[in-house]
Amino acid sequence: MRHTPARRNNRLTPDHGAARPRQSASPGCLILCAFLCALAYAHSRAEPQAISGFRYWDVAETAQTPMFLSATGLYADIKTGKMIADAHPFEVNSPLWSDGAHKQRWVLLKPGRSIAFAEKDDYWGYPDSTVFVKQFAIDTVAGDTASRRLWETRLLINKREVIDSATMARMDRWYGFSYKWNAARTDAKWVGKYDLDDTIRTYPQGKSKPAVLKKWTFPADECGRCHLSEQLDTVHSRSVLGFFTAQLNRPAASNPNLNQLDDLFAKGVLKGAKPPNWNRSPRWRPIEDSTATINVRARSYIAANCSGCHGRRGNANFAAEQCSLLYDYQAMDDSLFEFRHHGTADFFGMSDSLPRFYPVSDKGNNPRGLDNLEIWPELVVPGYPQKSAVLARQRARNTAPDQYGGIRDQMPPYGSYEVNEPAIALLTKWILEMPRIPPQDWQGTALMAGRAHTGAGPLLKGDRILVVPEGTPAGTGISMIGIDGRVILLRPLGGDVYAVPENAPRGIYIVRIGNRGFKRALP
Repeated sequence: MRHTPARRNNRLTPDHGAARPRQSASPGCLILCAFLCALAYAHSRAEPQAISGFRYWDVAETAQTPMFLSATGLYADIKTGKMIADAHPFEVNSPLWSDGAHKQRWVLLKPGRSIAFAEKDDYWGYPDSTVFVKQFAIDTVAGDTASRRLWETRLLINKREVIDSATMARMDRWYGFSYKWNAARTDAKWVGKYDLDDTIRTYPQGKSKPAVLKKWTFPADECGRCHLSEQLDTVHSRSVLGFFTAQLNRPAASNPNLNQLDDLFAKGVLKGAKPPNWNRSPRWRPIEDSTATINVRARSYIAANCSGCHGRRGNANFAAEQCSLLYDYQAMDDSLFEFRHHGTADFFGMSDSLPRFYPVSDKGNNPRGLDNLEIWPELVVPGYPQKSAVLARQRARNTAPDQYGGIRDQMPPYGSYEVNEPAIALLTKWILEMPRIPPQDWQGTALMAGRAHTGAGPLLKGDRILVVPEGTPAGTGISMIGIDGRVILLRPLGGDVYAVPENAPRGIYIVRIGNRGFKRALP
């Protein structure tokens, strides 16, 4: 609701009716007047004002940001948590991991405006001043809903900014605001322009067990690391991470017999052509949904927690180019494994990035008894959770920050201090149950294995190996290791060429050059 000048911030405007004689004020009066004005302004900033309807302020102007959540007009009754009618609740299929916090979500639009729906796209047409709300609550005693404490509310607001004054072309820019609730749960205060780190006392093993200080970051400038602020339809990042078909295609919270997308259409939140049957539309599943296959649940979790950066719209740090996890809104076929053959640019978070020989009897390190050689790490190595970087990065926490301010090993790099143990168990089982990669899938591949490698790998031509990595010292040992663990010695032919024994079995080998290894197929 727009405030009239006469009532904004409870300030009174001068009476412009009858003319009055001009009077000069003494210096003391001027000082007193200035003091009272300053006091009134401070009072207006310290005390939340009653607002009817959501206050659509200029989000680009920090000075206009409401200091208290109650001053945004988001709540019809903040004491009971009742939102205004314009706030439409929604839920997602596969939520982003937030250290076990319980979350609620709403979307608000100005009257007469709707979001342009597109079934097979993950970034829709958002009108100016679209508002997304996410509320976080924490059970201070594990499993005890009575101990649940409202902790944070975040607002993500779109501003359609003009980028070309000649054509009046516009683009979306998203602004994030974080509010921390007070202990009495009567209001929440804006954390300001800078991230706020805080802790809350919890009892993860029960009230009778020792307390733990749960770490938490209230984001400010950090919001833009996931919700990239400048958004065109074809550039990096989804910006809105959970509002698209695969996440929203589920029963409505208010009516389980109604699809949530139909509910949003009926309320006018969405507009556009919709399919006649949502069962044929993309849908992700939560990890605990036992009615879905483990493949769909695992890939949905990876999509929700990883592909926002490692996908078709990767973030500005080139995550999409370095490590693609392409299971997104379109890739729903169980037979597709778009990322399981991919190497990684580095093996952060891996406890062991070197190949090791494990006999088939070693059920701990070789649980499926596939072979005696554990291969180099990749994003996902079927049968080897301990060599799958996707799993390792989900398990890693609290390691050294990188140059961009995120965590170098853990994924996602922001907003989490705790490991999602149920997800780790699901991903581990998923990797163990994956079909073994057929040898023909590796024909002609050249995957780097080892941090020290800086040049190209060896070329395997017939029964000859041409060693071409840069900087290989003279006299460096060259050998081949089979998947059964057998070492095959190579005969030097002069220069950087070595001969493979004629009786060497055909198949997959690790070509060892000093302390580096390269996976190769011997046709």
